[in-house]
Amino acid sequence: MWQHARVAWLSGLRSHGFVGVLVLGLLLMAGAFLAGAFSLRQPLVVSLDVGISGIRIFSLLLVLFWLQEVFAKDIDRRTVYFALSYPLSRQDYLWGRYIGVVGMLAVAVLLFGGLLLIMDHFAIWGYADSTRPFIDSRYALVLLGIFLDACTVGAFALAVMTFSETPFLAMALGFCFALAGRSMGAVLDYLTRPQAADAETIALWLPWLRRVAWALPDLSRLDWRSGILYDSWPAASLMWHAILMALAYIALMLLVASWRFGRREFN
Repeated sequence: MWQHARVAWLSGLRSHGFVGVLVLGLLLMAGAFLAGAFSLRQPLVVSLDVGISGIRIFSLLLVLFWLQEVFAKDIDRRTVYFALSYPLSRQDYLWGRYIGVVGMLAVAVLLFGGLLLIMDHFAIWGYADSTRPFIDSRYALVLLGIFLDACTVGAFALAVMTFSETPFLAMALGFCFALAGRSMGAVLDYLTRPQAADAETIALWLPWLRRVAWALPDLSRLDWRSGILYDSWPAASLMWHAILMALAYIALMLLVASWRFGRREFN
């Protein structure tokens, strides 16, 4: 398993498309720095907010791209035959590739999180009396939420890759899954406020969305940026619930992927 993780690590870093994703991440950080210029009173807060959104986008692109490179393309190019010809279980191959991608993702989130932290000190744009974010050691919790968010999406995409015969289907469904999971909380919150939505809309969509919520994780619960932006942290119990939710969903998707990949026939 660890040998496959090492191979996934090297393959991901050597891929040509990784450079393009890396450049996009740097452009997102530059955009976060420039975004502070649009706020006279809160340039640091605005830059940090936009930067966190940029890291969430960047981590999503990275995990889907790397899984495509180290797993889906192996199946598409038939190079998976060489790996499976050794006396090792298919689960070792599958989990090893996922662990390798998760390791690269952790390093990427830490690096860009540190870059954002450094950049945010210089995004004051000359407004010395502007509101400053509440940055302390709990900034690591914000990065942890981003990391778990991307790992959850990656586990779902990996499960889809074991079913899919088309290489890019998993990426498309992964994007849709991330969009639905990240917006689920906001949509439910909107529909549960009678003063915000009309009765007809609530009656039409709320029962259906509550059923979907049983199968779809609420990834918005892993977005804890309000803690460092406005010193408004959710309760510790809610944060632990979100972490356990993500870990449980990752485990479930890996089990599904292992079951399907172990029974997949290769021609």
